[in-house]
Amino acid sequence: MQYNIIEQNKIVVNVVDPKINQNQDEFVIYSIEGQDNQGNFQIQHRFSEFYQLRSLLVQKWQYCYIPSLPQKVVQGNLSLQLIYQRLVMLNHFMRQLSHFQFLWYSNEVQIFLRQQQIQDSNSNEQQKNYADVLISTFPDFAENAIDQENETKIEQFFLFIQNATPILQNYRINMKNKINIRQDLKISSKNYFEQMDIFKNFFIPEYEVILEINVENQNIYQPRKIFEDDQNNCDLSENQKQFYIMYIQIKIELNEFNVLNELIQKRKELQLNIQSLNEQLQKQVNYVSETQNNGLNIIMKFITTKEEEIEKSLTKLKQLEKELTIKVQIFNLITNKLASDVQFLKQIFLENYQNLVKQMSRFFKQNAQKSVSYYQNLLQQLEKQGL
Repeated sequence: MQYNIIEQNKIVVNVVDPKINQNQDEFVIYSIEGQDNQGNFQIQHRFSEFYQLRSLLVQKWQYCYIPSLPQKVVQGNLSLQLIYQRLVMLNHFMRQLSHFQFLWYSNEVQIFLRQQQIQDSNSNEQQKNYADVLISTFPDFAENAIDQENETKIEQFFLFIQNATPILQNYRINMKNKINIRQDLKISSKNYFEQMDIFKNFFIPEYEVILEINVENQNIYQPRKIFEDDQNNCDLSENQKQFYIMYIQIKIELNEFNVLNELIQKRKELQLNIQSLNEQLQKQVNYVSETQNNGLNIIMKFITTKEEEIEKSLTKLKQLEKELTIKVQIFNLITNKLASDVQFLKQIFLENYQNLVKQMSRFFKQNAQKSVSYYQNLLQQLEKQGL
């Protein structure tokens, strides 16, 4: 495991006990409690303050993975359903932060955990020497050249996200429909079953491949069957909680996909910026060479001397070289780091996936047992009645 990833048993953090503040401006307060190597912490924050914390981290650590948060809502933020959703997703956010040393022990997070008032970081000052900050924070990633395997991992994961996101979005809508549907109704439209088939037959197999699950021994390990059975369970009202768990987990993964997608896109933009700087640098080299060899044109002679123009051109050339060097350093570092983060996050996704499969397996097993018990009792009654 990379040096910047913290062993899970070093930090304990839980978001618990959401309460509606009954002042004139109603909002929900969430308690954060746990311990790290700085000691115990217990504090309360509202959702907007979690959002403020993430914004500070994104501003400070551009090009770095920052865990996702649920989106803001215009209304309904006091509904029990949304409060429970946020509770689960805020727990995900804090636990993801706890995996990364540079995030967890940053001033922003530590102030958030131990002071009621969040302070803005001096990110403008840091951006002046951002490459130095990154290199000093992640020396292992800075020292290593880009491995082509890392490039391939990032590109494969990016393509998977692009393909999987719309499928997950459709499945999330289906789960939401199942949660909200009245007990006497069934979702039986052609579109519904088509989307479910795509989810089971395309997304789940691809998801297992990208998470590097051994899919060869399917006779032993068949988690995808759980998602086939979710249409064939018993009383819908008993299943709503399970569907809701799946619904929230899918929302979390969609949010994480968006974060990773944005990071990969920023990396591509940086790569294009480097290409543009290379072109500018080459043009400037050619211009300096022409000026040294051929002198200035007649118009330029009225403004400056040849020596002054050469000196000016060389200064610009050095600036371009310096900027290019810094951008290449950042690009190499964030490529290695992103490949490492993707690999680590795959493990997190795998654990969440397996936990979800376990929950659904237990649930459908209980439902199956109830069905068997029902039919056994029915047969016994019929036999007693001589039917």
